[in-house]
Amino acid sequence: MNPRTLFVALGYGALAFAATRLLTAGAALAVVVAGAITAWIVAEALESRRLGQLAARVGTWLAEDEHRPVRLSGGQEWRQLGVALNTLGAEYHRLANRIARERPWRRELVDSLVQPALLFSGDGRLLAANDPARDLLGIPIDAGRMTVVQAVGSAALAESVHEARISRQPVTIDAEHRGHELRATVSLVGDETLMIIVDRTRERRIEELRRNFVVNASHELKTPVTGIQTLAEALRVTLARDPDRVPSLLNQLGDEAERLARLVNDLLDLRRLEERGPMERVPVDLAELLRQVVVAQLAGAEQREVEIIVDAPDRAYVAGVAGDLEVIVKNLVGNAVQYNRPGGTIDVRLTSDDGAYVLTVHDTGIGIPQQDLSRVFERFYRVDTARSRETGGTGLGLAIVRHAVARHGGTIRVESLLGEGTTFTVVLPVDSRD
Repeated sequence: MNPRTLFVALGYGALAFAATRLLTAGAALAVVVAGAITAWIVAEALESRRLGQLAARVGTWLAEDEHRPVRLSGGQEWRQLGVALNTLGAEYHRLANRIARERPWRRELVDSLVQPALLFSGDGRLLAANDPARDLLGIPIDAGRMTVVQAVGSAALAESVHEARISRQPVTIDAEHRGHELRATVSLVGDETLMIIVDRTRERRIEELRRNFVVNASHELKTPVTGIQTLAEALRVTLARDPDRVPSLLNQLGDEAERLARLVNDLLDLRRLEERGPMERVPVDLAELLRQVVVAQLAGAEQREVEIIVDAPDRAYVAGVAGDLEVIVKNLVGNAVQYNRPGGTIDVRLTSDDGAYVLTVHDTGIGIPQQDLSRVFERFYRVDTARSRETGGTGLGLAIVRHAVARHGGTIRVESLLGEGTTFTVVLPVDSRD
């Protein structure tokens, strides 16, 4: 073989060897890369499985009564994650246990409240309602876990519960429900919602009565005051021009002044009786008081040709206030005289009945229409306005009687037929307490 041929053969051999070495190195690199990728995939799978197990373990905390810490192996990041999760889990169970201890106390609080109260869970279900709330809202005792709307029966009240939970601030709202005017205060108590209701129906009615009372009292006072002013002016002129009319004007002036004084005294009596403070009770002979009142009414009865018949025991002691008891008898007998007919009679009886005395005043007078019977005890209410003003009535007598009877723990009722007469019946306990 010539030298040239030998050189070429050696060149191709070296090239083939180099190519073989290059292929071997590439295969090795591919193996290394493939191994690295496989190791990464396996590691990711292990991490994912570990995370899944960790999530499942944390999920079991919601059903466990006590906290059981998780234990994580691995690098520093895993250890830090374990510490953070265990701290969070311990705090969660601490709060859950405190809430669990407070829940019975909250229910006891609701039951102990005098005002209507309801307690709702975080998902808006009724947990507790006391008896006043059940009576006011019509909640059955076996209602179970009602929704807020089902429990309160009012969209406005239900919305206040939602608003309190969203704002996490106390909410107060006024609403009308089933004929009642309510004011509800809703606030969060832990994870639950407490609603306390105040029934303002009676309060509003009293406010309305007071407003009406002021208007009516002003009107009633204006009448005698105007009469006195007019008579005073007429008297001033008459003294100079017609002295003979002076006595007549003075009599009229005295009547108006007496009317004004009677109205003021009745207003004061009514105010005192409405306050319902403690009374200083003493033994009062109701029979003797009755006879004294009748004697004082005889002159007016004779003038109207009315006969008064009295049937009472010798003695009839009750524990009470003599002045208030006199007001009761005086108003009832006085009305029987004023609203009777000529030739009519008044039957006044006092009897005992099971620890109480029963006073009955029956007259044969003009009677009271049935539609007015339920209102005769209202202040300033008059069945016959013209006759009442003619006789000097203030329109407060029966209202005063009703309050005086109630103050003594008694009851009063009225029966009447128009054109045939009226009967008032008062029952007074022998010994009652405030």
